[in-house]
Amino acid sequence: MAVTRRAVVVLALACALLAGSLPAGAKPKTTTTTTTTTTTKTKTKVAPVTTAPPLPKFDATLAWTDCGDGFQCATLSVPVDWANPTGEQVGIAMTRLPATDPSQRIGSLVVNYGGPGQGGVEYLRKTSGRLPAEVRTRFDIVSFDPRGTGASRPIDCVDDSFIDLSMGLPAIPDTEQALTAYQQYNASFAQGCTQRMGAYAGQVGTRNVARDVEAIRIALAEPKLNYLGYSYGTILGEAYAQMYPGNARAMVLDGPPDYSLSMRDYNYQQAKGFADALTAFLTWCEQSQCSLSRAGNPRDVLNQLIARTATDPIPADYTLAGQPRRGTLNGSTLQTGVIALLYDQARGWPLLADALRSAAQDNWGGPLLAYADDYLGRNPDGTYSSSMVESNSVINCVDRPAAKQQPTNAQVLADVATFQQQLPPWGGGWAVPGCVGMPKPAKGDKLGDLTVKGAPPILVIGTTGDPATPYAGAEATVKHVAGSTLLTYDATEHTGYGSGRSGCIDEAVDRYLVDLTVPAPGTHCSPN
Repeated sequence: MAVTRRAVVVLALACALLAGSLPAGAKPKTTTTTTTTTTTKTKTKVAPVTTAPPLPKFDATLAWTDCGDGFQCATLSVPVDWANPTGEQVGIAMTRLPATDPSQRIGSLVVNYGGPGQGGVEYLRKTSGRLPAEVRTRFDIVSFDPRGTGASRPIDCVDDSFIDLSMGLPAIPDTEQALTAYQQYNASFAQGCTQRMGAYAGQVGTRNVARDVEAIRIALAEPKLNYLGYSYGTILGEAYAQMYPGNARAMVLDGPPDYSLSMRDYNYQQAKGFADALTAFLTWCEQSQCSLSRAGNPRDVLNQLIARTATDPIPADYTLAGQPRRGTLNGSTLQTGVIALLYDQARGWPLLADALRSAAQDNWGGPLLAYADDYLGRNPDGTYSSSMVESNSVINCVDRPAAKQQPTNAQVLADVATFQQQLPPWGGGWAVPGCVGMPKPAKGDKLGDLTVKGAPPILVIGTTGDPATPYAGAEATVKHVAGSTLLTYDATEHTGYGSGRSGCIDEAVDRYLVDLTVPAPGTHCSPN
Protein backbone atom coordinates (compact mmCIF):
# COMPACT_ATOMS: atom_id res chain seq x y z
CA MET A 1 0.00 0.00 0.00
CA ALA A 2 1.44 3.47 0.03
CA VAL A 3 -0.45 6.40 1.06
CA THR A 4 -0.64 9.90 2.24
CA ARG A 5 2.42 12.05 2.64
CA ARG A 6 1.15 13.26 6.00
CA ALA A 7 4.18 13.52 8.26
CA VAL A 8 6.91 11.09 7.32
CA VAL A 9 4.15 8.52 7.01
CA VAL A 10 4.31 6.92 3.56
CA LEU A 11 2.19 3.82 3.97
CA ALA A 12 3.01 1.29 1.28
CA LEU A 13 1.29 -1.83 2.39
CA ALA A 14 -0.07 -4.71 0.42
CA CYS A 15 -3.01 -4.90 2.78
CA ALA A 16 -6.38 -5.97 1.49
CA LEU A 17 -8.11 -3.44 3.69
CA LEU A 18 -11.44 -5.19 3.58
CA ALA A 19 -10.17 -8.43 5.09
CA GLY A 20 -12.19 -9.93 7.90
CA SER A 21 -10.93 -9.85 11.46
CA LEU A 22 -10.98 -12.16 14.42
CA PRO A 23 -14.07 -12.03 16.63
CA ALA A 24 -13.82 -9.41 19.35
CA GLY A 25 -12.17 -10.83 22.42
CA ALA A 26 -11.01 -14.01 20.66
CA LYS A 27 -7.87 -15.48 22.19
CA PRO A 28 -5.78 -18.24 20.58
CA LYS A 29 -5.02 -21.47 22.39
CA THR A 30 -1.38 -22.07 23.30
CA THR A 31 -0.41 -25.70 23.85
CA THR A 32 2.98 -26.95 22.72
CA THR A 33 2.97 -29.45 19.87
CA THR A 34 6.31 -29.76 18.07
CA THR A 35 9.88 -28.55 18.28
CA THR A 36 12.35 -28.15 15.43
CA THR A 37 16.02 -27.41 16.11
CA THR A 38 18.83 -26.68 13.69
CA THR A 39 22.00 -24.64 14.10
CA THR A 40 24.32 -22.98 11.62
CA LYS A 41 28.04 -23.57 12.08
CA THR A 42 29.78 -20.87 10.07
CA LYS A 43 30.69 -17.59 11.77
CA THR A 44 31.60 -14.81 9.42
CA LYS A 45 30.98 -11.12 9.01
CA VAL A 46 27.74 -10.29 7.19
CA ALA A 47 28.14 -8.44 3.89
CA PRO A 48 25.91 -5.35 3.77
CA VAL A 49 24.73 -4.95 0.19
CA THR A 50 25.61 -7.63 -2.34
CA THR A 51 25.90 -11.43 -2.06
CA ALA A 52 26.20 -12.24 1.63
CA PRO A 53 28.19 -14.98 3.34
CA PRO A 54 26.37 -17.56 5.49
CA LEU A 55 24.85 -16.26 8.69
CA PRO A 56 26.91 -16.51 11.86
CA LYS A 57 25.96 -19.19 14.37
CA PHE A 58 22.60 -18.57 16.07
CA ASP A 59 20.00 -20.54 17.98
CA ALA A 60 17.60 -21.75 15.29
CA THR A 61 15.16 -23.46 17.65
CA LEU A 62 11.45 -23.12 16.92
CA ALA A 63 8.99 -24.38 19.54
CA TRP A 64 5.67 -24.46 17.69
CA THR A 65 2.46 -24.08 19.70
CA ASP A 66 -1.16 -24.54 18.75
CA CYS A 67 -2.64 -21.04 18.52
CA GLY A 68 -6.10 -21.89 17.26
CA ASP A 69 -7.96 -22.36 13.98
CA GLY A 70 -5.34 -24.80 12.68
CA PHE A 71 -2.44 -22.34 13.07
CA GLN A 72 0.79 -22.88 14.95
CA CYS A 73 2.89 -20.07 16.43
CA ALA A 74 6.53 -19.72 17.42
CA THR A 75 9.18 -17.10 18.13
CA LEU A 76 12.64 -17.14 16.55
CA SER A 77 15.36 -15.30 18.46
CA VAL A 78 17.85 -13.48 16.22
CA PRO A 79 20.55 -10.88 16.85
CA VAL A 80 19.51 -7.23 16.71
CA ASP A 81 22.85 -6.69 14.96
CA TRP A 82 23.85 -9.66 12.81
CA ALA A 83 27.46 -8.42 12.94
CA ASN A 84 27.31 -9.05 16.71
CA PRO A 85 25.49 -12.39 16.94
CA THR A 86 26.06 -12.86 20.67
CA GLY A 87 24.74 -9.41 21.53
CA GLU A 88 21.18 -8.18 22.08
CA GLN A 89 18.47 -10.42 20.61
CA VAL A 90 15.01 -9.73 19.15
CA GLY A 91 12.19 -12.25 18.96
CA ILE A 92 10.61 -12.67 15.51
CA ALA A 93 6.96 -13.70 15.88
CA MET A 94 5.97 -16.42 13.38
CA THR A 95 2.92 -18.41 12.42
CA ARG A 96 2.26 -21.28 10.05
CA LEU A 97 -0.69 -23.12 8.58
CA PRO A 98 0.44 -26.69 7.88
CA ALA A 99 -0.11 -28.18 4.42
CA THR A 100 -3.53 -29.80 4.19
CA ASP A 101 -2.04 -32.93 2.57
CA PRO A 102 1.31 -33.76 4.22
CA SER A 103 1.87 -36.60 1.74
CA GLN A 104 2.09 -34.01 -1.09
CA ARG A 105 3.95 -31.38 0.88
CA ILE A 106 6.74 -29.58 -1.03
CA GLY A 107 7.95 -27.39 1.82
CA SER A 108 7.22 -24.05 3.47
CA LEU A 109 6.04 -20.94 1.63
CA VAL A 110 7.15 -17.81 3.49
CA VAL A 111 4.81 -14.85 2.89
CA ASN A 112 5.42 -11.14 3.48
CA TYR A 113 2.37 -8.92 3.05
CA GLY A 114 4.15 -5.64 2.50
CA GLY A 115 4.39 -2.35 4.27
CA PRO A 116 6.96 -1.81 5.41
CA GLY A 117 5.38 -1.98 8.84
CA GLN A 118 2.72 -4.63 8.24
CA GLY A 119 2.98 -7.67 10.47
CA GLY A 120 2.24 -11.01 8.85
CA VAL A 121 1.09 -13.16 11.77
CA GLU A 122 -2.42 -11.77 12.20
CA TYR A 123 -2.76 -10.96 8.52
CA LEU A 124 -2.20 -14.56 7.50
CA ARG A 125 -4.82 -15.65 10.01
CA LYS A 126 -7.34 -13.26 8.47
CA THR A 127 -6.67 -13.97 4.81
CA SER A 128 -5.28 -17.48 4.44
CA GLY A 129 -8.59 -18.71 3.03
CA ARG A 130 -8.04 -16.61 -0.08
CA LEU A 131 -4.92 -18.52 -1.07
CA PRO A 132 -5.64 -21.16 -3.71
CA ALA A 133 -6.31 -24.69 -2.41
CA GLU A 134 -3.44 -26.09 -4.50
CA VAL A 135 -0.86 -24.05 -2.60
CA ARG A 136 -2.44 -24.69 0.79
CA THR A 137 -2.36 -28.41 -0.02
CA ARG A 138 1.31 -28.51 -1.03
CA PHE A 139 2.94 -25.97 1.31
CA ASP A 140 3.04 -25.01 4.94
CA ILE A 141 2.05 -21.34 4.72
CA VAL A 142 4.38 -19.35 6.99
CA SER A 143 4.36 -15.67 7.83
CA PHE A 144 6.06 -13.49 10.40
CA ASP A 145 6.14 -10.03 11.93
CA PRO A 146 9.36 -8.43 10.65
CA ARG A 147 11.53 -6.83 13.30
CA GLY A 148 10.09 -3.48 14.34
CA THR A 149 6.49 -4.53 13.57
CA GLY A 150 3.61 -6.42 15.16
CA ALA A 151 4.82 -8.61 18.02
CA SER A 152 8.50 -8.42 16.98
CA ARG A 153 9.64 -5.54 19.20
CA PRO A 154 7.56 -2.92 17.37
CA ILE A 155 8.71 0.61 16.73
CA ASP A 156 7.14 3.14 19.11
CA CYS A 157 8.07 6.73 18.31
CA VAL A 158 5.22 8.84 19.71
CA ASP A 159 2.01 8.63 21.70
CA ASP A 160 -1.12 7.61 19.84
CA SER A 161 -2.62 11.05 20.36
CA PHE A 162 0.32 12.55 18.47
CA ILE A 163 -0.40 10.35 15.45
CA ASP A 164 -3.95 11.70 15.51
CA LEU A 165 -2.57 15.22 15.15
CA SER A 166 -1.27 14.39 11.69
CA MET A 167 -4.84 14.01 10.44
CA GLY A 168 -5.46 17.64 11.35
CA LEU A 169 -2.79 18.89 8.97
CA PRO A 170 -3.97 20.29 5.63
CA ALA A 171 -4.26 17.71 2.87
CA ILE A 172 -2.09 19.80 0.54
CA PRO A 173 0.75 21.90 2.07
CA ASP A 174 0.62 24.56 -0.64
CA THR A 175 1.47 27.56 1.49
CA GLU A 176 4.50 28.49 3.58
CA GLN A 177 2.36 28.20 6.72
CA ALA A 178 1.03 24.76 5.83
CA LEU A 179 4.48 23.49 4.85
CA THR A 180 5.92 24.75 8.13
CA ALA A 181 3.22 22.86 10.01
CA TYR A 182 4.22 19.67 8.17
CA GLN A 183 7.89 20.22 8.90
CA GLN A 184 7.31 20.92 12.58
CA TYR A 185 5.21 17.81 12.95
CA ASN A 186 7.81 15.72 11.13
CA ALA A 187 10.61 17.10 13.29
CA SER A 188 8.77 16.17 16.49
CA PHE A 189 7.97 12.72 15.10
CA ALA A 190 11.60 12.13 14.13
CA GLN A 191 12.81 13.30 17.54
CA GLY A 192 10.47 10.83 19.21
CA CYS A 193 11.79 7.96 17.06
CA THR A 194 15.40 8.80 17.89
CA GLN A 195 14.82 9.27 21.61
CA ARG A 196 12.55 6.28 22.20
CA MET A 197 14.10 3.68 19.95
CA GLY A 198 17.81 4.55 20.08
CA ALA A 199 20.22 2.37 18.11
CA TYR A 200 17.56 -0.31 17.57
CA ALA A 201 15.80 1.93 15.04
CA GLY A 202 18.80 1.71 12.72
CA GLN A 203 18.63 -2.10 12.77
CA VAL A 204 15.08 -2.57 11.42
CA GLY A 205 15.82 -1.98 7.74
CA THR A 206 15.23 -4.40 4.89
CA ARG A 207 18.82 -5.70 4.83
CA ASN A 208 18.49 -7.03 8.36
CA VAL A 209 15.02 -8.41 7.66
CA ALA A 210 16.46 -10.30 4.68
CA ARG A 211 18.99 -11.84 7.06
CA ASP A 212 16.10 -12.74 9.36
CA VAL A 213 14.34 -14.44 6.43
CA GLU A 214 17.47 -16.50 5.84
CA ALA A 215 17.40 -17.39 9.54
CA ILE A 216 13.75 -18.42 9.18
CA ARG A 217 14.64 -20.67 6.24
CA ILE A 218 17.34 -22.33 8.32
CA ALA A 219 15.08 -22.68 11.37
CA LEU A 220 12.38 -24.29 9.20
CA ALA A 221 15.00 -26.77 7.97
CA GLU A 222 14.19 -25.87 4.38
CA PRO A 223 17.04 -26.52 1.88
CA LYS A 224 15.75 -23.68 -0.32
CA LEU A 225 13.41 -20.75 0.28
CA ASN A 226 9.95 -20.53 -1.27
CA TYR A 227 8.82 -16.92 -0.96
CA LEU A 228 5.74 -14.84 -1.77
CA GLY A 229 6.04 -11.09 -1.37
CA TYR A 230 3.37 -8.47 -1.93
CA SER A 231 4.02 -4.75 -2.58
CA TYR A 232 6.96 -3.75 -0.33
CA GLY A 233 7.35 -7.47 0.35
CA THR A 234 8.79 -7.66 -3.18
CA ILE A 235 11.60 -5.33 -2.09
CA LEU A 236 12.38 -7.71 0.76
CA GLY A 237 12.33 -10.57 -1.75
CA GLU A 238 14.73 -8.75 -4.07
CA ALA A 239 17.09 -8.02 -1.19
CA TYR A 240 17.06 -11.68 -0.15
CA ALA A 241 17.63 -12.88 -3.71
CA GLN A 242 20.53 -10.47 -4.08
CA MET A 243 22.15 -11.50 -0.79
CA TYR A 244 21.40 -15.25 -0.91
CA PRO A 245 20.75 -16.06 -4.59
CA GLY A 246 21.71 -19.71 -4.26
CA ASN A 247 19.32 -20.31 -1.36
CA ALA A 248 16.06 -19.63 -3.18
CA ARG A 249 13.85 -22.23 -4.87
CA ALA A 250 10.90 -20.07 -5.98
CA MET A 251 10.05 -16.39 -5.49
CA VAL A 252 6.87 -14.55 -6.43
CA LEU A 253 7.10 -10.74 -6.39
CA ASP A 254 3.55 -9.38 -6.67
CA GLY A 255 3.15 -5.63 -7.16
CA PRO A 256 6.74 -4.37 -6.88
CA PRO A 257 7.51 -0.66 -6.49
CA ASP A 258 10.47 0.84 -8.33
CA TYR A 259 13.09 1.69 -5.71
CA SER A 260 15.62 2.56 -8.40
CA LEU A 261 13.90 5.94 -8.78
CA SER A 262 14.85 9.00 -6.80
CA MET A 263 12.47 9.67 -3.90
CA ARG A 264 10.93 12.60 -5.75
CA ASP A 265 10.29 10.53 -8.87
CA TYR A 266 9.09 7.57 -6.81
CA ASN A 267 6.60 9.79 -4.98
CA TYR A 268 5.41 11.28 -8.26
CA GLN A 269 4.90 7.83 -9.77
CA GLN A 270 2.90 6.71 -6.77
CA ALA A 271 0.82 9.89 -6.70
CA LYS A 272 0.05 9.30 -10.36
CA GLY A 273 -1.01 5.74 -9.60
CA PHE A 274 -3.60 6.93 -7.10
CA ALA A 275 -4.72 9.81 -9.32
CA ASP A 276 -5.23 7.41 -12.24
CA ALA A 277 -7.13 4.96 -10.02
CA LEU A 278 -9.38 7.76 -8.77
CA THR A 279 -10.09 8.83 -12.35
CA ALA A 280 -10.94 5.22 -13.23
CA PHE A 281 -13.26 5.01 -10.22
CA LEU A 282 -15.11 8.20 -11.19
CA THR A 283 -15.45 7.02 -14.79
CA TRP A 284 -16.83 3.68 -13.59
CA CYS A 285 -19.19 5.54 -11.30
CA GLU A 286 -20.54 7.69 -14.13
CA GLN A 287 -20.93 4.79 -16.53
CA SER A 288 -22.52 2.40 -14.04
CA GLN A 289 -24.67 5.03 -12.37
CA CYS A 290 -23.19 4.04 -9.01
CA SER A 291 -24.84 5.15 -5.78
CA LEU A 292 -22.75 8.35 -5.72
CA SER A 293 -24.50 9.44 -8.93
CA ARG A 294 -27.66 10.02 -6.90
CA ALA A 295 -25.92 13.02 -5.37
CA GLY A 296 -24.93 14.46 -8.78
CA ASN A 297 -22.08 14.10 -11.24
CA PRO A 298 -19.47 12.03 -9.32
CA ARG A 299 -16.55 14.29 -10.25
CA ASP A 300 -18.41 17.42 -9.25
CA VAL A 301 -19.60 15.88 -6.00
CA LEU A 302 -16.08 14.81 -5.00
CA ASN A 303 -14.64 18.25 -5.80
CA GLN A 304 -17.37 19.88 -3.75
CA LEU A 305 -16.62 17.59 -0.82
CA ILE A 306 -12.90 18.38 -1.04
CA ALA A 307 -13.59 22.11 -1.05
CA ARG A 308 -16.09 21.85 1.79
CA THR A 309 -14.08 19.65 4.16
CA ALA A 310 -11.04 21.90 3.80
CA THR A 311 -12.85 24.58 5.80
CA ASP A 312 -16.02 23.01 7.20
CA PRO A 313 -15.60 19.41 8.42
CA ILE A 314 -18.58 17.08 8.15
CA PRO A 315 -19.92 15.31 11.25
CA ALA A 316 -18.66 11.73 11.36
CA ASP A 317 -19.42 8.93 13.79
CA TYR A 318 -19.51 5.16 13.74
CA THR A 319 -19.49 2.21 16.13
CA LEU A 320 -17.11 -0.74 15.87
CA ALA A 321 -17.33 -3.79 18.14
CA GLY A 322 -19.50 -1.80 20.52
CA GLN A 323 -17.08 1.14 20.71
CA PRO A 324 -18.42 4.50 19.50
CA ARG A 325 -16.25 6.93 17.56
CA ARG A 326 -17.16 10.59 17.40
CA GLY A 327 -15.21 12.77 15.02
CA THR A 328 -15.34 14.81 11.84
CA LEU A 329 -14.48 14.28 8.22
CA ASN A 330 -11.90 16.94 7.31
CA GLY A 331 -9.76 17.30 4.21
CA SER A 332 -7.14 14.85 5.43
CA THR A 333 -9.48 12.11 6.64
CA LEU A 334 -11.50 12.44 3.42
CA GLN A 335 -8.34 11.91 1.39
CA THR A 336 -7.24 8.91 3.49
CA GLY A 337 -10.68 7.31 3.39
CA VAL A 338 -10.89 7.62 -0.39
CA ILE A 339 -7.38 6.30 -0.97
CA ALA A 340 -7.99 3.36 1.33
CA LEU A 341 -10.76 2.10 -0.94
CA LEU A 342 -8.94 2.61 -4.23
CA TYR A 343 -6.77 -0.47 -3.67
CA ASP A 344 -9.48 -2.95 -4.54
CA GLN A 345 -11.84 -2.26 -7.45
CA ALA A 346 -14.06 -5.28 -6.91
CA ARG A 347 -14.60 -4.85 -3.19
CA GLY A 348 -13.66 -1.24 -2.52
CA TRP A 349 -15.21 0.85 -5.27
CA PRO A 350 -18.88 0.14 -4.42
CA LEU A 351 -18.14 0.92 -0.77
CA LEU A 352 -16.40 4.15 -1.78
CA ALA A 353 -19.38 5.22 -3.85
CA ASP A 354 -21.72 4.62 -0.91
CA ALA A 355 -19.43 6.42 1.54
CA LEU A 356 -19.03 9.50 -0.66
CA ARG A 357 -22.78 9.63 -1.24
CA SER A 358 -23.38 9.51 2.52
CA ALA A 359 -21.04 12.45 3.07
CA ALA A 360 -22.43 14.50 0.17
CA GLN A 361 -26.14 13.72 0.41
CA ASP A 362 -26.68 12.78 4.06
CA ASN A 363 -24.06 15.05 5.63
CA TRP A 364 -22.62 11.99 7.39
CA GLY A 365 -18.91 11.27 7.15
CA GLY A 366 -18.94 8.19 9.39
CA PRO A 367 -18.16 5.56 6.72
CA LEU A 368 -15.23 7.49 5.26
CA LEU A 369 -13.84 8.19 8.74
CA ALA A 370 -14.15 4.48 9.55
CA TYR A 371 -12.23 3.52 6.40
CA ALA A 372 -9.55 6.11 7.15
CA ASP A 373 -9.18 4.82 10.71
CA ASP A 374 -9.01 1.21 9.56
CA TYR A 375 -6.34 2.10 7.02
CA LEU A 376 -4.14 3.59 9.73
CA GLY A 377 -4.97 0.97 12.36
CA ARG A 378 -6.80 3.43 14.62
CA ASN A 379 -9.34 2.07 17.07
CA PRO A 380 -12.49 4.05 17.98
CA ASP A 381 -11.05 4.81 21.45
CA GLY A 382 -8.04 6.60 19.95
CA THR A 383 -5.51 3.82 20.41
CA TYR A 384 -3.73 2.22 17.49
CA SER A 385 -3.92 -1.54 17.01
CA SER A 386 -0.40 -1.83 15.63
CA SER A 387 2.81 0.11 15.18
CA MET A 388 2.23 0.31 11.42
CA VAL A 389 2.41 4.10 11.10
CA GLU A 390 5.62 4.41 13.09
CA SER A 391 7.22 1.23 11.77
CA ASN A 392 6.48 2.23 8.19
CA SER A 393 8.12 5.60 8.65
CA VAL A 394 11.26 4.34 10.37
CA ILE A 395 11.86 1.37 8.04
CA ASN A 396 11.35 3.52 4.95
CA CYS A 397 13.83 6.07 6.25
CA VAL A 398 16.41 3.49 7.35
CA ASP A 399 16.25 1.94 3.88
CA ARG A 400 16.34 5.25 2.03
CA PRO A 401 17.55 8.01 4.37
CA ALA A 402 17.12 11.69 3.68
CA ALA A 403 19.65 13.29 1.35
CA LYS A 404 22.22 15.51 3.02
CA GLN A 405 21.26 18.40 0.74
CA GLN A 406 17.55 19.10 1.18
CA PRO A 407 15.51 21.36 -1.13
CA THR A 408 14.59 24.82 0.04
CA ASN A 409 11.02 25.61 1.03
CA ALA A 410 10.62 27.49 -2.23
CA GLN A 411 11.68 24.39 -4.16
CA VAL A 412 9.32 22.16 -2.15
CA LEU A 413 6.39 24.50 -2.70
CA ALA A 414 7.19 24.56 -6.42
CA ASP A 415 7.09 20.75 -6.44
CA VAL A 416 3.82 20.78 -4.50
CA ALA A 417 2.33 23.10 -7.11
CA THR A 418 3.61 20.92 -9.98
CA PHE A 419 2.38 17.67 -8.46
CA GLN A 420 -0.97 19.22 -7.62
CA GLN A 421 -1.49 20.73 -11.06
CA GLN A 422 -0.57 17.51 -12.87
CA LEU A 423 -2.11 15.00 -10.45
CA PRO A 424 -5.24 16.45 -8.87
CA PRO A 425 -6.93 16.34 -6.44
CA TRP A 426 -4.22 15.36 -3.93
CA GLY A 427 -0.96 14.97 -5.84
CA GLY A 428 0.68 17.88 -4.04
CA GLY A 429 0.70 15.95 -0.78
CA TRP A 430 3.30 13.55 -2.19
CA ALA A 431 5.83 16.30 -2.95
CA VAL A 432 7.00 16.98 0.62
CA PRO A 433 10.35 15.26 1.39
CA GLY A 434 10.33 12.86 4.32
CA CYS A 435 12.98 11.32 6.58
CA VAL A 436 14.71 14.56 7.64
CA GLY A 437 15.99 13.93 11.17
CA MET A 438 14.82 10.31 11.20
CA PRO A 439 17.04 7.46 12.49
CA LYS A 440 19.90 6.49 10.21
CA PRO A 441 20.65 2.93 9.06
CA ALA A 442 23.23 0.87 10.88
CA LYS A 443 26.59 0.86 9.11
CA GLY A 444 26.30 -0.82 5.72
CA ASP A 445 22.54 -1.35 5.97
CA LYS A 446 21.28 1.36 3.65
CA LEU A 447 19.23 -0.55 1.09
CA GLY A 448 20.93 0.77 -2.04
CA ASP A 449 20.94 -1.05 -5.36
CA LEU A 450 18.74 -4.14 -5.73
CA THR A 451 20.17 -5.72 -8.87
CA VAL A 452 19.80 -9.52 -8.63
CA LYS A 453 22.05 -12.03 -10.39
CA GLY A 454 22.47 -15.76 -9.96
CA ALA A 455 19.05 -16.52 -8.50
CA PRO A 456 16.68 -19.12 -9.99
CA PRO A 457 13.86 -17.87 -12.28
CA ILE A 458 11.71 -15.38 -10.36
CA LEU A 459 8.08 -14.58 -11.18
CA VAL A 460 7.09 -10.90 -11.13
CA ILE A 461 3.42 -9.86 -11.22
CA GLY A 462 2.46 -6.36 -12.33
CA THR A 463 -1.06 -4.96 -12.34
CA THR A 464 -1.68 -2.40 -15.08
CA GLY A 465 -3.88 -0.14 -12.96
CA ASP A 466 -2.25 -0.73 -9.57
CA PRO A 467 -2.72 2.52 -7.61
CA ALA A 468 -0.06 1.97 -4.92
CA THR A 469 2.71 0.26 -6.89
CA PRO A 470 2.21 1.26 -10.52
CA TYR A 471 2.87 -1.20 -13.33
CA ALA A 472 6.09 0.62 -14.25
CA GLY A 473 7.57 -0.81 -11.05
CA ALA A 474 7.05 -4.36 -12.30
CA GLU A 475 8.57 -3.47 -15.66
CA ALA A 476 11.61 -2.02 -13.90
CA THR A 477 11.95 -5.02 -11.60
CA VAL A 478 12.30 -7.55 -14.43
CA LYS A 479 15.15 -5.42 -15.77
CA HIS A 480 16.94 -5.49 -12.40
CA VAL A 481 16.31 -9.17 -11.62
CA ALA A 482 18.19 -11.40 -14.07
CA GLY A 483 16.13 -14.31 -15.40
CA SER A 484 12.81 -13.01 -14.08
CA THR A 485 9.49 -13.29 -15.94
CA LEU A 486 6.71 -10.68 -15.94
CA LEU A 487 3.09 -11.82 -15.59
CA THR A 488 0.66 -8.96 -16.33
CA TYR A 489 -2.69 -8.54 -14.60
CA ASP A 490 -4.99 -6.21 -16.56
CA ALA A 491 -6.98 -4.69 -13.72
CA THR A 492 -7.25 -1.77 -11.31
CA GLU A 493 -6.26 -3.54 -8.11
CA HIS A 494 -3.30 -3.60 -5.75
CA THR A 495 -1.58 -6.97 -6.36
CA GLY A 496 -3.23 -10.02 -7.88
CA TYR A 497 -2.40 -13.44 -6.46
CA GLY A 498 -4.56 -15.14 -3.87
CA SER A 499 -7.21 -12.45 -3.84
CA GLY A 500 -9.94 -14.52 -5.45
CA ARG A 501 -10.18 -11.98 -8.28
CA SER A 502 -8.36 -13.78 -11.10
CA GLY A 503 -8.26 -17.53 -11.60
CA CYS A 504 -5.77 -16.94 -14.42
CA ILE A 505 -3.27 -15.31 -12.04
CA ASP A 506 -3.82 -17.93 -9.36
CA GLU A 507 -3.31 -20.84 -11.75
CA ALA A 508 -0.14 -19.36 -13.26
CA VAL A 509 1.40 -18.74 -9.84
CA ASP A 510 0.33 -22.16 -8.54
CA ARG A 511 2.09 -23.86 -11.47
CA TYR A 512 5.23 -21.86 -10.79
CA LEU A 513 5.29 -22.56 -7.05
CA VAL A 514 4.50 -26.25 -7.45
CA ASP A 515 6.30 -27.19 -10.67
CA LEU A 516 8.67 -24.21 -11.14
CA THR A 517 7.07 -23.59 -14.53
CA VAL A 518 7.01 -19.89 -15.40
CA PRO A 519 4.30 -18.44 -17.68
CA ALA A 520 5.18 -17.74 -21.29
CA PRO A 521 6.72 -14.29 -21.83
CA GLY A 522 4.05 -11.66 -22.45
CA THR A 523 1.28 -13.53 -20.61
CA HIS A 524 -1.67 -11.34 -19.59
CA CYS A 525 -4.51 -12.21 -17.22
CA SER A 526 -7.87 -10.52 -16.63
CA PRO A 527 -10.20 -10.47 -13.62
CA ASN A 528 -12.73 -13.29 -13.33
